[in-house]
Amino acid sequence: MQVTNLPATQLHSAPWNPNAMAPAMQAHLAASLDRFGLVVPVVVRADPAGGYEVLGGSQRLAALRAQGLDPIPSVVVDVDDAEARLLAQALNAVHGEDDWNAKAALVQNLLATLPAATVAAVLPDTPAALASWASLGQQAPAALAQALSIWEQAKAVRLERVSFPLSVDQRATVEAAITAALSQVGAATTPNRRALALLLICDEWLASHLAV
Repeated sequence: MQVTNLPATQLHSAPWNPNAMAPAMQAHLAASLDRFGLVVPVVVRADPAGGYEVLGGSQRLAALRAQGLDPIPSVVVDVDDAEARLLAQALNAVHGEDDWNAKAALVQNLLATLPAATVAAVLPDTPAALASWASLGQQAPAALAQALSIWEQAKAVRLERVSFPLSVDQRATVEAAITAALSQVGAATTPNRRALALLLICDEWLASHLAV
């Protein structure tokens, strides 16, 4: 892979790219770039109309421009329109999921070395969530399985992340319901009490609507 430094003025985002980033995540990205610099180059292709079309890294490009970086380290690929769209979606969507035990151990190690505020500036976790992850990593396997069984209804400690699109109004409704349900969750030992609250809402709905 050859990295080429391209003038920032020659790079532009693909108008068909569906990837978007919330302001809070943009702040984490900016903090990461401030701390580590650009470690993953922007992926572009030559645009017949002039300049280069960004296929991967539009969010990084925006943050780098805000920081005044120029030129931009880029990887230039030679692909047609269909391949460009396929590659862009793959770069946006194809990624792994955290192993929760491994993440708990990693966060515990980070907090033993760095202030929680420093870690939270780069990662999309609040200091309280990071502390919860670290606490989870210190539990014995049996205690961990017991805590997690509440929300996955099993003894397995491998959890899966679930995501789905919502409109602004729909998200506000979901957030309000989760906030109300948190009072019933209590101080459960889990890195994500909000997930427990959502599970509680689902359990109550199923009980009231599917009861025989």
